[in-house]
Amino acid sequence: MKKLFSTILFLFLSVLINAAQPDSIDYGLYIKSFPFNDQEKTSLILENNQPIRLHNETTMTFDMSVRKDNVFGVVFRMITDKKENIDLLFTVGEGDKRYPMLVVNESVYMISKEIICDEWLSVSITLSSEKNEIIVLYGETKLSVPYQISRANEVKVSFGLCPFEGYMLYDIASVNIRDVKIFNGKNLLRHWKLEKHDEKHSPDSVAQVPAVVTNPRWIIDIYATWEKIYSKHIKENSLFAFNPNQGVIYIASPDSKELITFDADKRKENIIAVKSGIIAANAPNQLFYNPVSNKLFSYNLDENIVSVFNPVSESWENNTKSLLEHAYWNNSVSFSPSDSSLVSFGGYGFYKYNNELLRLDPSRKSIKKSTLPDISPRHSSSTVIVNNTLYIYGGWGNKTGRQELSPRNYYDFYSVNLLTEQTNKLWEMETPAPELEFLPGENMIYDEKEDCFYVFTSQNGGTLMRLKKDIAGFEAMSFPIHEDLTAHYLYMKLYYSKADNKFYLLINKIKTDKSAEVAIYSLNYPPIALSEIQVTQPIEEPASPSSVWMIVVIALGLIFVLILPIYFLIKSGTFKRKTGKKIMAPSQRIITSAVSETKVKEPEVQYYDFSRRSVCFLGGFLVMDKNGQNITGQFTPMLKYLLVLLILSTERDEKGISGKKLIQLLWFDKNEESAKNNRNVYLSKLRAILENVGNAEIINQNGFWSIKLNEGIMCDYTEAMRLFGIIKENASPDQTNIDRLLELLLRGVLLPNTEADWVDGFKSDFSNMTIDILTELSQSNYYKLTDDLKLKIADTLFLHDYINEEALYLKCSILFNSGKKGIAKSIYDNFCKEYYNLLGSKYKYSLTDVISRNNIED
Repeated sequence: MKKLFSTILFLFLSVLINAAQPDSIDYGLYIKSFPFNDQEKTSLILENNQPIRLHNETTMTFDMSVRKDNVFGVVFRMITDKKENIDLLFTVGEGDKRYPMLVVNESVYMISKEIICDEWLSVSITLSSEKNEIIVLYGETKLSVPYQISRANEVKVSFGLCPFEGYMLYDIASVNIRDVKIFNGKNLLRHWKLEKHDEKHSPDSVAQVPAVVTNPRWIIDIYATWEKIYSKHIKENSLFAFNPNQGVIYIASPDSKELITFDADKRKENIIAVKSGIIAANAPNQLFYNPVSNKLFSYNLDENIVSVFNPVSESWENNTKSLLEHAYWNNSVSFSPSDSSLVSFGGYGFYKYNNELLRLDPSRKSIKKSTLPDISPRHSSSTVIVNNTLYIYGGWGNKTGRQELSPRNYYDFYSVNLLTEQTNKLWEMETPAPELEFLPGENMIYDEKEDCFYVFTSQNGGTLMRLKKDIAGFEAMSFPIHEDLTAHYLYMKLYYSKADNKFYLLINKIKTDKSAEVAIYSLNYPPIALSEIQVTQPIEEPASPSSVWMIVVIALGLIFVLILPIYFLIKSGTFKRKTGKKIMAPSQRIITSAVSETKVKEPEVQYYDFSRRSVCFLGGFLVMDKNGQNITGQFTPMLKYLLVLLILSTERDEKGISGKKLIQLLWFDKNEESAKNNRNVYLSKLRAILENVGNAEIINQNGFWSIKLNEGIMCDYTEAMRLFGIIKENASPDQTNIDRLLELLLRGVLLPNTEADWVDGFKSDFSNMTIDILTELSQSNYYKLTDDLKLKIADTLFLHDYINEEALYLKCSILFNSGKKGIAKSIYDNFCKEYYNLLGSKYKYSLTDVISRNNIED
């Protein structure tokens, strides 16, 4: 029953919002009243649960919309410091008509205006101590009541359920409220718009003083909240399509026997028993509704078969059975309106990812294939076609395309000219934290008005995101649906219905036991960014008087505990000066004794601080300014490439890089004049950003460009290269330099999320140098190195070569000999598995051989 009521409530809110102007966004607080139980009803307290000071003339105004479910009870209640109550309530008149009513203590004053539901109405109440009266404006209706306001100094205000002790009211009216304002005369003191909020607060726009809410339902949240409108267990490898002209979603069974139609607006399902014919597809994601020709057809990318569904004869117009296994799982398909073709990118099959571009012309039943070499092979990308340009975002794969070679999530954005297949990388963002990593859905929706893209992602169980062409990153545009998206096969498709002005989301999951289910959600359009809804900074409620006294008592107790021992020490003469002897504090004696007896390990020295004035490449691209602010986001992909190329080239050769080579690598798609203009513009932008970091010089000398990071700016890569040089020149390198180098190298590999052909050479050289130097160190200075240092060397080697035998020996032998035999065995087993996956043969040495290095032949 409760679930049914919640559904009806959501539908009511949807109707309420859809009735608003198309371009307006409704907001406010939905006061939950009957039929919710008392524990679920809404309470709103102004001024962060503190009293509001009364002036000569204090006015509170707000907008209110009355709902039909319970037009009875209190709207707001004021409690003065003189224990007086001033209430606005709804009451019942003759003929069951409902009227507003002002109550002051036990006196009742009717307002002669019948209540109208589902319309926004302005209400105000003025407490005038000069005139000693209360004035209420209910829409156009005015009520004036004489009352001695001058006796009160302050007042507490609540809407909905009143929680004030001794003044609780549980009969509350079903209303929505917004734009609550407090005035001193004509001066605005507070404005609670009731739009931005966190879980239980909404700040005012004047002084950021929050209103405190219990059991809230924020109206604006419906623009960012997905509603589940359909779910069903279906057959494995079912297919899906959407008719945007009518808002109908199709679900076709893979055995060609059934076609389900679901009207998303009317929430109506219809099942068609297919009379004849065979569906063309041999896997999911090969069904499409052409909005131009108004035809539903299935297709087969492996065998070039097309089958059109005839709604009159309820048949598939094809009798050719599919024979081949599917090679394009989780590919992304977009419709090209210019020629009514389908364009497929990527996919997975036969243990490989691909970067193929397939163009299917259903009318001619022809497929053209090509490859996009500038994009790494992947599946589960998100695509859309806009004016003969294919946009591709993200996916899962790797550069080789081989499944066994460490695939990863991509967070990059490309544009592909479908006429020339010229590919441009628009941007790439850093990999988010592991708990925030995600895959995008199969497609994007382009918003021409806002020039942005909407894509549904798997983050937090499913969240709508917004992307832009010129800004790296994404913006959350919905609350998560918290769907369990773990599945053997996952298909997520986003649809837009212009007629319904809604997004529809379809999620298909196939589990390992071959059971399958589909769920459909809807979201009002346009969506609202969560940053426009949610308060980003936490709001603290004021401490109650009892908690303040508790803090004072605890503080005094701590002071007493600290002072009492010192008093007795002084009294006993412990701190008295004695001639010729140094008196050691008790704590120092304990530490000294412990070190001499057990040799307590000193805290590890931290040599580098990259929290400010730094440019970092190891473990990822990161730039921190003079004030310790992370300004990495200010670097567009081109600015990032330019800075990286200048630093890497200058480190390799102090002359830097020639202007011609710089243009060839970064502006290869431009003519010479345009390329030079772009170069000069970006160099100017780069200089401006680097001024916030410190003293960096970009130098042009004899046709070569270089960069000089002067004192104060730290770059982990250039510092590591400096230490490489020092250690290579010394047969017995200084221990401190080894520690410094390992601290840098353990930050991570060089630019792991920066992909460009010219970067790969630098990455390879850096990894080779790391492996060579650390291997030589571990072998030539083995007995001089501590176990801790050897483990660091092993960890660093594994970062650059995950089947490095020197690293395996170091780590396993140290762990085994220190009694951690289980951990050593686990590391050895994982090494053998990776070794086999990469080389296709078993590792020939046993764990016993590894920990007894003398048995291993060179």
